[in-house]
Amino acid sequence: MHPIRALIAAVLATVALACASASACAASSGASGRIEVAAKSWVLYDFNARQVLASEQGERRFEPASLTKLMTAYLVFQALERGDIERSRMVTASKAALLAPGARMYLDERHPATIDQLLRGLIVQSGNDAAVALAETVAGSESRFVERMNAQAQRLGLTNTRFANASGKPEAQHYSTSHDMARLAAALIRDFPKDYRLFAEREFTFNGLTQPNRNRLLGRDPSVDGLKTGQTPAAGYCLVSSAKRGERRIIAVVMGAANDAARAAQSQRLLNLGFTRWDAMRVGGSSAELARVRVWKGESRDVALGLAGETLLAVPHQRRGRIQPRIEVRKLVEAPVTAGQPLGRLTLVADGETLAEYPLVAREPVELGGFFRRLVDTALLWLE
Repeated sequence: MHPIRALIAAVLATVALACASASACAASSGASGRIEVAAKSWVLYDFNARQVLASEQGERRFEPASLTKLMTAYLVFQALERGDIERSRMVTASKAALLAPGARMYLDERHPATIDQLLRGLIVQSGNDAAVALAETVAGSESRFVERMNAQAQRLGLTNTRFANASGKPEAQHYSTSHDMARLAAALIRDFPKDYRLFAEREFTFNGLTQPNRNRLLGRDPSVDGLKTGQTPAAGYCLVSSAKRGERRIIAVVMGAANDAARAAQSQRLLNLGFTRWDAMRVGGSSAELARVRVWKGESRDVALGLAGETLLAVPHQRRGRIQPRIEVRKLVEAPVTAGQPLGRLTLVADGETLAEYPLVAREPVELGGFFRRLVDTALLWLE
């Protein structure tokens, strides 16, 4: 079979997922009709493909308000996983926790709370007192916890994020972006799938007081199972939401909406668009040979090239049937060649626009040939 036909038949199979890059998706969303969102900043993100589908002002820094608590929860989940703390551990709130302003789970010194209760107070009730209490318990002080927050942000590649506290209270050097919040939410879901279920809880009762989860989508859309709201006068109304339908998961981030109803409505619309406007595709996942390249001075005269593994891609619906593969291979390859060595490139193009690029790698090793083979190939190379 012709390599291009083989590529289309064996490599591109429609299944589930995301756009190749933020720039490609921004352009393709325009081809599908511009997405208008009533917010200062927003991002639509495909969890499975780890890629942005569309965004506006996604890298602009804003005050994250209580979206900060996503990182606070991440570090607490991490401490639990490592065995540094236990869910049943009783914590008596410090004076700093008791005096934390803003949203509260209403801790008091007469009623110690378990780590599990504090987590629910943090996630469901958005308690700033819970955030401080957890930070102090995990790291000894909130300031040391903040150092861990920023170190973890660097490890996750959140390049436009800086935390100054664990709760999200306004501070001059406390900021993030919609893109970074989407990446943080995805990391939290991916790294702590069992603990993530806490974000779907609709209410929590502590010390005789029941408070609802402020994420309105939990009661409206059964596919929505998280994540977190935030609001301050400067930040406006913010929401990081996630929905899972079938095997696909979409994350929407809305920052700076005008009110609670607006952030919920805009988030719901973005989630729906993520599932309906983009078609999902799987690239790779087979042993298909996509090209062969000549190997000089080797035991074998050539080597098969293929994709290193399976990856995921989503394109706007109207482009699904117009994807064309382009293959480039290295012009001069000399032995030895190792299995998995990049020797070419596959580019997927639609309507003249590059959607994604993937390395083509050697499927097997090619050892150095014998003396006579090396001698002949050296002579032939002089004639090339």
